[in-house]
Amino acid sequence: MALEDRGAQHDKVVVDKYHDPQANYEMSSRDYVLRPLATPGTGAITINLPPVAEAKGRFYSIIARQADAVNTITVADLDDSECWGGDIVLNAKCDQLLMYSDGLAWISVGQGPNSWPGSSTTRPPGTSQAPTTLEPTVAPTTTLTTAAQAS
Repeated sequence: MALEDRGAQHDKVVVDKYHDPQANYEMSSRDYVLRPLATPGTGAITINLPPVAEAKGRFYSIIARQADAVNTITVADLDDSECWGGDIVLNAKCDQLLMYSDGLAWISVGQGPNSWPGSSTTRPPGTSQAPTTLEPTVAPTTTLTTAAQAS
């Protein structure tokens, strides 16, 4: 099937319900919602995204049910995506990704507190604090004086 025809198949596929993998997992193009769990019992796990061409036009939601600095969830492509920024590591409960395929590349639409490419969370594992916002800065004011005012 040509890449251009992939979008026409969306209405003909029965969508799977979400999956909650606790081991390495190969996503199919119908796995729209994943809630993986990495615990001391499971260890670190890897989630492979579906083939980028088969997933054209689709969004995939991945939220960590449980993860920590040792028991991580790594989200990887199949080495078929243009400009892949590197594997994404989820290392805290509720770390999340929303991935979109345009048919040639995986695009991270949103991922909560994570900063992709190829990095893990920017906050301590297990915390759910909002990202820090910067206070606006006020530019210094200047007063213009004319030659008439100066004399």
